[in-house]
Amino acid sequence: MTTAAAEIESGLGTLAGTGKILRFQLRRSRMFLFWWIAGIAGFTWMVVPVIADQYTTEAERAGFAATMSSPAMLSMSGPAEYVHAYAESVGALFAHRMILWTCAMTAVMFVLLVTRLTRADEETSRSEVIRSLPIGRRADLAAALLVSAGAAVVLGGLLALAATGLDGGDGTSPLLFGAVHTAVGLVFAGLTAVAAQLSENASTATGYGLAALGASVLFAGAGNAEGNWATWLSPIGWSQLTFVYTPEQRWWPLLVSVLVAVAAVLVAFTLVAHRDFGQGMFAARRGRAEAKPGLRSAGALTLRLTRGLIWTGAITLLLLGMAYGSVLGGADDFADGLSAAQKEILDRGGADLKLSFATTFISINAIVAALFGVLVVGRGRKEETVGRGELVAAGPVSRLGWPGTYLPAALFAATVTNILGGLGLAAVGAGGDGGLFGKIMTGTLVQLPAIWVLVAFVFAAFAWLPRAGWLRWLAWTWTLLVVYFGGLLKLPEWAKAVSPFDHLGNYPAEDFSTAALVVLTVIAAALAAFAYAGLRRRNLSFN
Repeated sequence: MTTAAAEIESGLGTLAGTGKILRFQLRRSRMFLFWWIAGIAGFTWMVVPVIADQYTTEAERAGFAATMSSPAMLSMSGPAEYVHAYAESVGALFAHRMILWTCAMTAVMFVLLVTRLTRADEETSRSEVIRSLPIGRRADLAAALLVSAGAAVVLGGLLALAATGLDGGDGTSPLLFGAVHTAVGLVFAGLTAVAAQLSENASTATGYGLAALGASVLFAGAGNAEGNWATWLSPIGWSQLTFVYTPEQRWWPLLVSVLVAVAAVLVAFTLVAHRDFGQGMFAARRGRAEAKPGLRSAGALTLRLTRGLIWTGAITLLLLGMAYGSVLGGADDFADGLSAAQKEILDRGGADLKLSFATTFISINAIVAALFGVLVVGRGRKEETVGRGELVAAGPVSRLGWPGTYLPAALFAATVTNILGGLGLAAVGAGGDGGLFGKIMTGTLVQLPAIWVLVAFVFAAFAWLPRAGWLRWLAWTWTLLVVYFGGLLKLPEWAKAVSPFDHLGNYPAEDFSTAALVVLTVIAAALAAFAYAGLRRRNLSFN
């Protein structure tokens, strides 16, 4: 062992080279950090004035508070303490509606960031090149966590600036609003660092991190609905329990976040020193000596590799649909406390506000279902870049067989998950009304052509511009913005028209256009053909 190696392996020497790796990781992650931070902070900046303009009087806020007190609504927003402060605090209303969603997006950002800088680099052998230098075995993990900590602080600071000027709370309320997001980022960075040591590939580490986020949202929702201890099992719940912008505002729940983040980091540093490089603490299961007959084709292999995403999407959409169904059942009571401006946002053109609610929930289900189609396409790109696809492409397989089979797999994932979301919404929300059940399911099927267009566009981007992975996220994010926040932000018509979902006709609140469905289906088919033409012409990229 050389002197340099001996120094690296002793004491603080395991962190040798952290500064150099930190600069390298900051450089290669700068666009990732910029777009994620700009997206979360920019969206918050846009929503702040809209919320302030919509709820200008205490009477309007008090009326809206009455509609937000049901367990179903509290589970999808936050603790009842915020609702009690609506009348005297616009900030409390804003925080109540925003913290769950912005914290969830923050958690996704840090799960992806830490996985990208740790386990994904090992999987692609980038870390192997770095570790051939005199670098400590904990240096890359330490640098990744330092990048995450810096990003969390910057994001929290920008969100604090965005919340400045909201009525209610005290002078420290904007700082606390930013701090709750910093805390969530630190917690999920630490938890993902542990996941990266347990698993041997990036997709599994990401899955562990997102599973932790799902459990966090679930426990927060259950605890908020019943007002019980379950909220304390959730990192997002700890942020909500700060009661920012309310008379009960408090900072100390963030101490729990800090302690958990520190504990997770210590566990990750311990594990990284006790596992083999490139391997996880959980050993991979040994596979069969020979594949099953059903796996002896590229399409079957693609479905096998993406089945985890498909199952996750199916369960997620079913539960999401059922959650929205519970809200739909109380839509009439909810509508009584809405102002004219709020009804305008929810109104999809139908006289029955319950049908307008159903239309909104159907659209949200469709956007989430499309996300799983986008993720399946992303899995195809990953198989290509890490080199595993090279083993498939080396055999007698056409480009349509691999990676072309990722398009039907993505369409299958998006279609099935959307239908299950509609079933969950109809089963719970229809309340035994067969007519409403049928309308919800028809509305769910109406969304499919728009989903197919979005997925086909994402696959075309993968086929023609494989390095521009940001295109698929831009397309999906813009569609989400149009569907979920288009009315709230009053986007211009031309901006809405970019989204295929804007052309569906808002069924069941309004009649849908059969011609529009046919045109969208033709566009999806044309995009698919364009994508396959691109696959035949470009080189595959194997690292």
